Amino acid sequence: MRKDPFNLIVTHYPGYDNYIVVREKLRKVIEDAKIIDTSQSVILLLAVDPYEAVEKIKNTQEFSSSPILRVIPVDAVTDVFVDRIKEAVHDIFKMKAHAGESFRIKIDGRVYKRGQGEVVRLHRSEAIEFIAQGLDNPVNLEKPDWLIYIKTLRLYRATELASITVSRPEQILSFAPKEQVVEDEEL
Repeated sequence: MRKDPFNLIVTHYPGYDNYIVVREKLRKVIEDAKIIDTSQSVILLLAVDPYEAVEKIKNTQEFSSSPILRVIPVDAVTDVFVDRIKEAVHDIFKMKAHAGESFRIKIDGRVYKRGQGEVVRLHRSEAIEFIAQGLDNPVNLEKPDWLIYIKTLRLYRATELASITVSRPEQILSFAPKEQVVEDEEL
């Protein structure tokens, strides 16, 4: 069985002081998590169960007034090429979702396609269409049963990776003020 380098993403307001506050609060609430890497306002962790970690954070008053913006459980990590992302998304979605349950895909970051001797950056809408091909479930942009969330980021400031989350929308925690949240193009 393949072991992904991380399975939980925590984003927070910028600044070293905010990082220290978030790190200490995370250590108190999810003792089994190990910090794998950090970058500007992002902490990548490896937890025994990322969805259980999200529930612990959701049910703890410790985070009600903290610099945390989002907590995202991760089902898989792959490279940033759309064919690899699609394969992982389909495998995970087929294990979790039932026939008739709706979905929505959101991509945060850059996704690429390999061509003949070249690498091409795809527009979000192209990537979403490619990933959605072959998923027979209905699309629902307003209130989907499942959110397929793909976030690209750098591990150790060198390797660009795509994290893949296939979860119920409420399993991704957002502490960000609603007026500051910017929606991406979605399918």
